[in-house]
Amino acid sequence: MLTRLADRLILCPTTHPISAGEKRRVLLDFDHGQFEVWIQTTGQTKEQAHPDLFLLKFPGTGGRAERMSEHPADVWQDLATEVWTVNPPGYGGSGGRASLRHVTAVADAAWKHLSLRANGKPIIATGNSLGCVAAFHLAANHELAGLLVRNPPPLRELIAGRYGWWNFGLSKLIAAQVPESLCSIANASRAKVPAVFVMSGKDRTVPPSYQRRIIDAYRGKQQLMLLRDADHATPIDEGQVPEYLDKLNWLREMLHQHHAAQSGSRSFSADKT
Repeated sequence: MLTRLADRLILCPTTHPISAGEKRRVLLDFDHGQFEVWIQTTGQTKEQAHPDLFLLKFPGTGGRAERMSEHPADVWQDLATEVWTVNPPGYGGSGGRASLRHVTAVADAAWKHLSLRANGKPIIATGNSLGCVAAFHLAANHELAGLLVRNPPPLRELIAGRYGWWNFGLSKLIAAQVPESLCSIANASRAKVPAVFVMSGKDRTVPPSYQRRIIDAYRGKQQLMLLRDADHATPIDEGQVPEYLDKLNWLREMLHQHHAAQSGSRSFSADKT
């Protein structure tokens, strides 16, 4: 019962039809059934046989893959990029019940299928809010080339601390139902891939003090983009866009270095097939 309470407190699944535009739907298997990913391609050379770069995206608690953009691939239009966005069980057309206990299994399965497709090309994981949990799991356990996350939550700490005042301590019992594998603080302490953190300075859903626990634990190279006046879902202010683009350019340079170390090529964007 407490496990289901944790799921209901955190997850906001929807299953109604949503137009996915030109995205392509693919069903993937995992240990507890199937889930869907929606795939799109972007970039000036997107018709080439094999992309330069791959993105694996995880939406937030109420997000849907059908609605997700190709960002940050839209900033790197000279690269042919393939974007895979996950609808976990209980979301969209994915079967089963929405549950925190599926997060790592779904992330691992998506990684397995995408890494075979990428065949050594760089993979970036991106996450928004709850989607960051899956992204950190991958960064701690698989060979990513980079990470882009916004407003990452430390789930146990957030439930017990942020929501503990109103239920006479029940939130601590609910927080204990969150699987240890979803501890983003622990996963951050094991992750070494270059990462860009985007933090909303006035986030009322995941307050900055909670996000800082993950950022401070992160072992890899990192850049922090502080959206000074933003709440959890506030778009980036136009005045901060140049700074944000600088962070993304830094991440791209890290990808160049990763590809050079893996293949001996000077530039993955020039490595066409």
